[in-house]
Amino acid sequence: MKPVLMPQLGLTMEEGTFQGFLKAIGESFRKGEPLFQVESDKALVEVEAEADGVLKEVLAEVGKTYPVGAVLGYYEEVEG
Repeated sequence: MKPVLMPQLGLTMEEGTFQGFLKAIGESFRKGEPLFQVESDKALVEVEAEADGVLKEVLAEVGKTYPVGAVLGYYEEVEG
């Protein structure tokens, strides 16, 4: 399984508030499709999936702030 990480959405961003996955555990997604939402000090952003996969585990809590690079969950990569 591969981790879903808190992205760095801007040069000065050090942390973001997790606002939830847009997919349920067991649901598949495609590369480039919105996967989860993060709120920075500037905006609410939909973060796109980096690969085709299936969401396997959610570790992050909605409304909680995490540092850039924190593991928010895990997915299993699938061949597109």
